[in-house]
Amino acid sequence: MYIQVVLVIIALVAILLWLVGGYKQTGNLPSLPAILLAAWIIASAVFGSAYFVFKLGLFDLTIERLLFSMMLFFLAAGLLKGNVRFQTNTTIEIAMLSFSLVCVFSMIQHGFVPVTQRFISPWFVFISAYLFPFFVFVFAKNYISSERDVTLILNTLFYFGIYLSITAFFEHTNLRQLVFPRYINDFEIGIHIDRARGPFLNAAFDGVGILIGFISGLHLLQSKTGFAKVFHQAALLLFFPAVFFTLTRSVYLGMLITLFIFLGWYKTPFSKWKLISLPLAVVLIFGVINSPRLLSKERREGGVAQVEEVEIRLALLRRSFFMIREDPLMGVGLAQFTPATMSSYKGPITGIEVGAEATIQHSHLVGMTAELGIVGVLPYLTLIILIIRQLKQLAGKLPATGIMGDNLRVTILAIWCVYLNNNLFVEPSSSIFTNAVPFLFAGLAAGLYTRSVESALLSPSPTRISRSPLRMVNSHV
Repeated sequence: MYIQVVLVIIALVAILLWLVGGYKQTGNLPSLPAILLAAWIIASAVFGSAYFVFKLGLFDLTIERLLFSMMLFFLAAGLLKGNVRFQTNTTIEIAMLSFSLVCVFSMIQHGFVPVTQRFISPWFVFISAYLFPFFVFVFAKNYISSERDVTLILNTLFYFGIYLSITAFFEHTNLRQLVFPRYINDFEIGIHIDRARGPFLNAAFDGVGILIGFISGLHLLQSKTGFAKVFHQAALLLFFPAVFFTLTRSVYLGMLITLFIFLGWYKTPFSKWKLISLPLAVVLIFGVINSPRLLSKERREGGVAQVEEVEIRLALLRRSFFMIREDPLMGVGLAQFTPATMSSYKGPITGIEVGAEATIQHSHLVGMTAELGIVGVLPYLTLIILIIRQLKQLAGKLPATGIMGDNLRVTILAIWCVYLNNNLFVEPSSSIFTNAVPFLFAGLAAGLYTRSVESALLSPSPTRISRSPLRMVNSHV
């Protein structure tokens, strides 16, 4: 109970400081909202309900949710003080609101809680996959603006990625006594017990965390010099075996997508292709020599030819398309895919579909279409398109170099591509970290664009500057 008391005291002190006179930002230190957001990022991945939970009736209190409550307070206080505004560049927020209303209507129709404890809670899916990430978007848009704040977030994700990479090594080599938190070793909870799954208890989500840390580290590399740069480069090498330790093909593909984006669009003062030509040749030679192992069905040997998982996903697609045809407009209800599959599915069933694994959706957008129908998937697709468009609109509005430079757009794009790629193969609703971090960076991009638009509106155009009679006389002299 001591940890709860300490955290409650911290929360109350933060609230008191705000009410008395607001937080004080000293020197080059990050702002208090940025520190709070960075702490919440770690807590959302490590210190969730598997680490500690306190039951409060309908709600479960965790360290992560306590920190999130403090973030909500900052947003509420910002609204009262005028620091949080919804006047300029609000199309993304409107799309979020539209999608949220669809989800709420679906829960009103089909229920906020699961029919039995066997099924996932629709309310939990809503807050972890959508509501909390949407709040993180608004928080980052309004509070994460300075270079020191962005650097703090990137460093947090980079060093968290290092932790995940080291933990993945311990899991892969069965050094379980060195794994923290201990619940990672509890095979009664989570899945992928034979892979590196980290605090997410899921290898695919663990891989996304590793890749986001890798992407953050690549962007931070430009600010390093001397020994710090050598250490940083050495740390980046840890991410490559960590990706393999997840033994998950979507993570392998995510690493390839990341490298492709950085090689293609990330601007550097040197030729990237010259830098990687030798390592790339070594990798290709290694791949040719080990091609029999790569084409095997054994994951721990590096094989990627597992057929059973592919058949399960194809079976899930067949089920999803059958449900979509049954109710294409409204769907079967938020988080109702598994109950509908087990209770009322009338489509064709094959032998591979008998197992419990085949009752869990493995494709986010397809599953969303089956659950929320066209009225749900359209605003969500619009939301993604608006976020990608925002990155395009930022072109030319950022400095050429630096942490806040134009390469930041490429970094955010890479994170979103990793996220969307992962969602093609898994249902991400249970991982708040996986959902929130991309929306954090989307909020950062939206905030940068909004401030650039507002500053342009405040700056008078030369053609609109009023000219006094004296100035007009002087102009003709």
